[in-house]
Amino acid sequence: MKRILSIVLALAVLATMCLAFASCGKLSGTYEASGLLGKTELTFKGDTVTITKGTIEAEGTYEIKDDKITIEIENDGNLGWDDILKVFNGEHDFEKGKDYIKIGSTKYTKAD
Repeated sequence: MKRILSIVLALAVLATMCLAFASCGKLSGTYEASGLLGKTELTFKGDTVTITKGTIEAEGTYEIKDDKITIEIENDGNLGWDDILKVFNGEHDFEKGKDYIKIGSTKYTKAD
């Protein structure tokens, strides 16, 4: 009986650890950066990211692995998307701090 209880307890701990590590690769909320060309907002929810730059808004997916983030945005033909695709599509260096993220060389501060 003790052996079965030990096995069940070990499996519960393992399942909890798996869930905790799986959630580490997800972001939530809005981050923003201001530069010479205006403000850029990145809003993360689940596996999706919405990128807003002025009146242009693009939605895609992202994945974080180690110190890299990969963003995929499909061009739906809207004017201005080409610039967003050039900047954000693909794999980039990634860093996450308490109230910021850094993608490539750009630091985005948590807005909410």
